[in-house]
Amino acid sequence: MSIACFGSLAFDRLMSYPGRFSDHLIADKLDQVSLSLLVDKVKRVYGGTAGNIGYNLQLLGEKPYIIGSLGDDPDGQDYADRIKGWGLPLDGVKLHSGQMTAGCVIASDENNSQFTFFHPGAMNLPSGFDLGTLAPGQDHLVIISPAGADEMRSLAADCRRLGLKFIFDPGQQIPALGKEGLLEALEEAHMLICNEYELNMFQQSTELSLDEIFSRTEVIVMTKGAAGSDLLVHGRGSQHIMAVPVRVLGSDPTGAGDAFRAGLLKGLAMGEHLITACRLGATVAAFRVEGESTQSHTFTLMEVMGRHASAFNEQVNLIK
Repeated sequence: MSIACFGSLAFDRLMSYPGRFSDHLIADKLDQVSLSLLVDKVKRVYGGTAGNIGYNLQLLGEKPYIIGSLGDDPDGQDYADRIKGWGLPLDGVKLHSGQMTAGCVIASDENNSQFTFFHPGAMNLPSGFDLGTLAPGQDHLVIISPAGADEMRSLAADCRRLGLKFIFDPGQQIPALGKEGLLEALEEAHMLICNEYELNMFQQSTELSLDEIFSRTEVIVMTKGAAGSDLLVHGRGSQHIMAVPVRVLGSDPTGAGDAFRAGLLKGLAMGEHLITACRLGATVAAFRVEGESTQSHTFTLMEVMGRHASAFNEQVNLIK
């Protein structure tokens, strides 16, 4: 089974301020804030949902299709070269002329308070990839992760039309999709995956109960950070998956959810049971949490298999 990952391709610029933002805010002047702060660390890292999921999948031995949009600026060419360096096809990646690649600036202080500024750039433009061009005669698994809201909706419709199994991962685009967009994209999805907060947002936006969500999809996976995740299957109740203990805590867990999704996709593509696929997601996420940034960690298949067996007392064979 091949995997196609639609989502964002972006760069994060992470800044660290060696003090507290609150020390520079004047309570009765918050409508006139004008600050200039000296940061002591700046780091540029590869990010975006499709990029992060694809990075982990190629470490897991997969060759997923990455579907997303980049600008034709130096950042865009850099990211395209990186994906090509993973040995992945660029058929689904479009470089848009005159556009900047999506980027995020995140400034954090010593209390982990943050200011975040995101520029979507090319992300909101369509990749134009036709899912119908995926290799005929093969089974395909598609994940639709946060990126341009219009293309998220259209790709879900294409999956239904082509009979492709797909996972709906609305994430940060829940507000942009709105009630009608969320309901439309969820229809006939194999799975809905969200973190705990996002699932609450999803239910508020759609006004759906869990039972009503299950009338549209078979499975809900709710990630809960260090508290693990819950697998909810229609008619079968729920099962909890613990987070795999980390050996060394990295500086920033951003991207752990994407690593979880990669392990989940790998397990599903291998034909594993849902619970095993979720556990594999938890195993891969642990490697990410131990790293320093979204795509700085690495692992071998043997390391993942050993870590998984130790955490869950079950064997998965990733070398086939």
